[in-house]
Amino acid sequence: MASEVRSYDIYGEAGKLDSLIQSQILKAPFRFRAKWENTFQKKLNLKLLRCIDSYNPDIVMVYNSEFLLPETCEAIKKNAVLLFYLADSPFYTPQNNYYLAVLTQADLILSPDTFWSKQLNTIGLANTLYCIPAPDNSFFSRITDEAELSDVPSGEIIYAGASYFNSWGYKKALLMSKFTEFDFHLYGNRMWKRWFRFFPDLKDVYSETGYIPTDRLNKMFNKAKLIPVDGNPGILNGAHLRTFEALSAGALPLIEFRDDIEDPLFKGCQTRLPLIKDYNKAGDVARYYLANEQERVETVNSLVSFIERTYDKKSNSELICEALEKTHRTA
Repeated sequence: MASEVRSYDIYGEAGKLDSLIQSQILKAPFRFRAKWENTFQKKLNLKLLRCIDSYNPDIVMVYNSEFLLPETCEAIKKNAVLLFYLADSPFYTPQNNYYLAVLTQADLILSPDTFWSKQLNTIGLANTLYCIPAPDNSFFSRITDEAELSDVPSGEIIYAGASYFNSWGYKKALLMSKFTEFDFHLYGNRMWKRWFRFFPDLKDVYSETGYIPTDRLNKMFNKAKLIPVDGNPGILNGAHLRTFEALSAGALPLIEFRDDIEDPLFKGCQTRLPLIKDYNKAGDVARYYLANEQERVETVNSLVSFIERTYDKKSNSELICEALEKTHRTA
């Protein structure tokens, strides 16, 4: 049966300035937050409800919590099934003061991190499902025409990403310092400079950049052989999205170990996983794959094939439908 899907960009409705204020207002005293919610968030929620009413969907899927208010979720559930996909932790990511409150309204919560699911289960939200989105090659994909890659820098190992001012920044710099003996290039914000006194070799491989457009980053990944993938502060057991971006571009991700990587993410995969379980051995992992190019390429191809086969759109849709049926039976 054919289905129609529509998207609604609530951030686009908010505008850049209001979105920035929203990201910072969570740090303000409650009386200021409450006043803001009574204007900005309620305005956006009314726009969203008008869109839903005009479309009358059977299912509404929300990315994270957006700017949703609990009363909006109650209104949606009168006529539609309400799903949430968690891209960030509802416990460690201060996006919306009502993040957990709106999740209590969910018919199903899709989580790519088993630890998040356990935490939600503990507080009484048992309707969680481990879910990895199907690969989307709209942004990251392989480029076979070498001429298209001529305008981006090359490097056997590259890392592109922001650093932090706290211990998470030190942790990032510590891992990246293990690759400076190779053809390694580091692209990021000026916060990286904070850690050069601890890791002076990073200064020679560092380029200060702002936001790198996705099409350019895809080209950079296509020219690289290895992409270090460090653990994100909010991702406790799960895999960072960069794992899939690197693979889609034909580069091998060197993945900082997390409990979900081997099982359930790559459960049943017979390919040796390029894991970093000890920072002191990160250079050895890189050296191995740089010295064994055929195995590196075969590993990339095998992991891509496994992900596309295991987490394709049809399989994910069937899993979600089965979980919804089970939830409704036990409700």
